[in-house]
Amino acid sequence: MSLYVFNTADEMEQIEAFWNGVLVGKRNDGEFEIECRQVEAFYVEYKISYGQYIDMRSFTNPDLLQPYLDQMGTIEF
Repeated sequence: MSLYVFNTADEMEQIEAFWNGVLVGKRNDGEFEIECRQVEAFYVEYKISYGQYIDMRSFTNPDLLQPYLDQMGTIEF
């Protein structure tokens, strides 16, 4: 599935693709709980507020993954 196909799919198809993706991370921005998954060659953020689905955002820019990478910390060898 390409990003274009994802963005033109209906909401239920988008949600199914999201849940079939690979978990990148979860975070809380104070207002929303946000979960990010990689779907094929792009990423999707799924926003929840008080247990209710609010919105999804799809993107290819890896810079937008920084909040999830920041949570991982550093690895020492």
